[in-house]
Amino acid sequence: MVSPAVKSGLFMGFGASMVVIGAVMIVYWPPIFMNQLQSMMILSEDSMSFKIWRETPIPMYLECFLFNITNVDDILAGKNVSLTVAEMGPYVFRETHIKTNLSWNENSTITFFNERWWHFQPDMSNGSLSDLVTSINPIIATVSYTQRRRSAFLNAFVDLFLRRYHNNMFLTANVSSWLFDGIDDPIIDVAENFPGLPFNIPFDKFGWFYTRNGSIEFDGAFHMNTGAADFSQLGNIELWRFSNRTLYRDECGVVKGSTGELWAPELGQEEVFIFASDICSYMILGKDKTVTVEGIEGVQYAASNPPFDNGRHDPRTACYCDTDWDPEKPDRDCLPPGALNVSACRFGAPAFVSLPHFLNADPYYPSKIEGLNPTSEHNFRLSLEMFTGMPLAVAAQLQINLLVRHVGGIAIANRLPDEDTLVPMFWFRQELQTTPEYAAQARLALRLRYWVPYGLIALTVIGVALLVPGVIILFKRILKSPETTPILSESSEGSTEPANGQVQ
Repeated sequence: MVSPAVKSGLFMGFGASMVVIGAVMIVYWPPIFMNQLQSMMILSEDSMSFKIWRETPIPMYLECFLFNITNVDDILAGKNVSLTVAEMGPYVFRETHIKTNLSWNENSTITFFNERWWHFQPDMSNGSLSDLVTSINPIIATVSYTQRRRSAFLNAFVDLFLRRYHNNMFLTANVSSWLFDGIDDPIIDVAENFPGLPFNIPFDKFGWFYTRNGSIEFDGAFHMNTGAADFSQLGNIELWRFSNRTLYRDECGVVKGSTGELWAPELGQEEVFIFASDICSYMILGKDKTVTVEGIEGVQYAASNPPFDNGRHDPRTACYCDTDWDPEKPDRDCLPPGALNVSACRFGAPAFVSLPHFLNADPYYPSKIEGLNPTSEHNFRLSLEMFTGMPLAVAAQLQINLLVRHVGGIAIANRLPDEDTLVPMFWFRQELQTTPEYAAQARLALRLRYWVPYGLIALTVIGVALLVPGVIILFKRILKSPETTPILSESSEGSTEPANGQVQ
């Protein structure tokens, strides 16, 4: 039979050990978890994140929707009608990204190029690449736009030059040519042979993604933070095309934000920044709502309302115009909120970027176009798990538009009823969602983060529960009177003698 002393020792020993271990680990578990998370996420050749980042293993698709102008005959007949479009598609392409030409730098950054490939998926598409689409001729629109500040007299000769090769400002071509194969245009051939012309066309064909399939140079070189020196900077682009600035002035020209693939753990901040080489700048996404993807709770960020402001609503974005927005003296080149002028980023073409169907844009834009149907699903969205920074879902959606402006002397480009019309050309959706496999890994990490502290608390409680009976047993032994005869006794005379009567 176990003695009370042994029982007390066992209870108190095990209890104290559990309390100490539980209490200490409760304090140190968060930094232990973060250290382990950092070792997996900091970009290095040995980290778990490197393989996923270098070649995205999750299926990615690019959906392209083209706008077909359906009332060309009415416009050419001089009828005062709004331009009418019909959306065609989606034309779906399987997309792969491979990071190439990697260079690890001493300042905790990595230099890389993006090699991107697109492969048509007919079974996922609504239509064929041979479908014909009629829209604005981008070459005519570009030439006219570059001449907007020149005299009408000089522009009359430009108009004669354009009419030599084209009857009007509209162009019909198949989807494949509009997107990847490119469209031949005699004006491009002339521009190549006469470099002194007032406009520059750096390609031998025109196509929205022409020369881009398989190119490592098109997106340019990126310098990205690996997070090794400062984990909070993981995934941030520090240089693009070897510069920390783009073509925009002031804050708008700063290179910053993530490309959307790597994020340090986010703590629910109100905004995140995504750097997009297609617009030579970054997008600001505001906190939208809580979402659940594959059983994982995250926060969805979405493009602001209005998107692509020009300083009218958000002073930080005034630098996207050449001059600050003045409602009393509006700049004709500084259009209302909702579309970003990327002409300098697109070799001088009058290209403007908006959300699909001019979602949340100033009514100025959709009021001139019939056939648009903006919905909330057209918004640019990004969902992140807060404590790991894991992207749960991405719907990168943008619309490319051409500004058709009446320019004195160039009659061929002045056929639309309004002096300034932003014509929607096409929009694309680049969609990505985490797979059940990667979601399971994330759930495991989150369970460790949340459940281990609860387990440690339970361990501490059990330890206290063991300490209590041990202490009770100990105090009972201390307070209990001994059952043996007292060692000393007092005699009747008041002298003290040994209890056994022996004299020493």
